[in-house]
Amino acid sequence: MKGLAAASLCLVLAGCGLTPFGSDALDTTTTGSIAPATGANPSPQPMPSPVVASLDPSDWEAIRTVSAERLATAGAGSEIDWSNPDTGNSGTIAPLAAMRPQDGLSCRPFILTVSDVRGVRRYQASACRGIDGWQLHDVTADDKALL
Repeated sequence: MKGLAAASLCLVLAGCGLTPFGSDALDTTTTGSIAPATGANPSPQPMPSPVVASLDPSDWEAIRTVSAERLATAGAGSEIDWSNPDTGNSGTIAPLAAMRPQDGLSCRPFILTVSDVRGVRRYQASACRGIDGWQLHDVTADDKALL
């Protein structure tokens, strides 16, 4: 009798996972709580790198804008201040060397500091000028623990 009671209990608890009439009996109505699939194999969206994801996109835009305005003419070893009033974050951009060609672009390596609620972090990067204007390239964190 105990075995029958245990088997009945298992069937009752597993009832939600059983489909007695095949897959045609499943309700496939979309209620809006879960977005329907857009295709058989939707292409995954690239995940931002941990370095990029560690800062607000508006901080990266502030850094890119200041780089575009002042990095080409700043002397090696100088420091350029940047700030983002939207997030309250700030830091410095310190050019390391003169402009140099890289992959058909004109690039300048620099050290970037970011000061936010987590503390001060340091990055290495390059700013490259192409036909689309200035872009940040090869951003790497000096201390991965602070990401």
